[in-house]
Amino acid sequence: MAPSDTSTGVTEPLATVARRLESASTALANEFVRRYVSAAESGTVDRQAPVEAFEMAVSVIGACSSGLAGDGPVGGLPSGRGARVALQGRSVVEAVEWLRLLERVVTDHVLAHAEIAMDDVRAVLGRLAELFDVLCTRELESFTSTYNELAGWQTRVSTDLLSCLIAGPAVDASTVNDQARMLNINPHQPFRAVAAYHDPAPTAQQWARVRRRILEALWRHDPRREILLRERRGVLLALVPPDRAGPGLVPLLTEMLDGEPGRSLFVAAGEPGTSLSAAGHSCRQALSALEISIYRDQRGQVTQCTDVILEVLLAHNRWVSNRLIETRIGPLVEKPHLLDTLRVYIACDMALQRTAEELLVHPNTVAYRLRQIATLTGRDMRRITDIGDLNVALMAYDAIQMRRDREEARTDLRARLFA
Repeated sequence: MAPSDTSTGVTEPLATVARRLESASTALANEFVRRYVSAAESGTVDRQAPVEAFEMAVSVIGACSSGLAGDGPVGGLPSGRGARVALQGRSVVEAVEWLRLLERVVTDHVLAHAEIAMDDVRAVLGRLAELFDVLCTRELESFTSTYNELAGWQTRVSTDLLSCLIAGPAVDASTVNDQARMLNINPHQPFRAVAAYHDPAPTAQQWARVRRRILEALWRHDPRREILLRERRGVLLALVPPDRAGPGLVPLLTEMLDGEPGRSLFVAAGEPGTSLSAAGHSCRQALSALEISIYRDQRGQVTQCTDVILEVLLAHNRWVSNRLIETRIGPLVEKPHLLDTLRVYIACDMALQRTAEELLVHPNTVAYRLRQIATLTGRDMRRITDIGDLNVALMAYDAIQMRRDREEARTDLRARLFA
């Protein structure tokens, strides 16, 4: 960007100020370093080596002198501060704060030593403002470019790391730890998986809003943001350090679901792993618990793996599930009305009247069906142990149905994440 055009009348005053700035560049750079280091010590600006700050100041003052003298656009000035700030994970403000401080130093010098008319002073200050705006724009572009590249790289590393942990086989702890350190994450602390699923399938805009709500809850729990994330539109998996002071992870997620997200969002959590390299089982638990939550339509709540631990075990062992079904409720599988009656009877704590109200049938109908179930299964419908056996068999039946749904690509969350 070239300096704006000026009238012939102020060309000489601009050149005069340019020469004075050039001759005073060392003194101005020293003054800048004094103020900059002082500000750094107070904690308002990131501390930087005085020699490097001095060299930056001399370069910028030289560029301003050339710009005031009309030697063309500001060029030849390295813009590395913005990139460095982005790499350090600091605020974008710090990419340009040092330039604004130097601008004040230069402006103060011009006002204190200018021996030109006030109109000319205004023209000089306007030109300086334009020049510093150009330099600030360069630093912001440098920051943005580096920040975007870094974010993309971090996303790729995070995604690859989670993919490795989810896969199932044992992982090399040293490889996981090295990748975690590259992301500035402590791999030796416990990690817990959280999974979320949006139903119905969201638009890009809807998912962006829901995703932001989920991440806000996770970041409130973990302000250090040592979170690994993998997502596709509508499904998300995160590994979060559970040992943090302040609000717990599950209460924060429950609070997040208490509102609009709760009407369309299923959330589940696995058990914490002792370290990042051991957190793969937590990922698989969270995804399995989430599939059970979806199958049971438990939206708007956090389903923890321990809440559905038996269902998770049954879902992962098809042989056990099939044997439980065959030996306990096999004769009922072809009679859905009896299965439904049994399920509701157990949910109603074996209360005949409540079961009839839930099923919208007469109590005598429920009693007749229960006698049929007892005859077909050989179980006493009044004994707690027999009812417990039948309940486990119902869980196995649900696990088989859920697995069939997953194989038909309706709820295969892992496949969606890796798509």
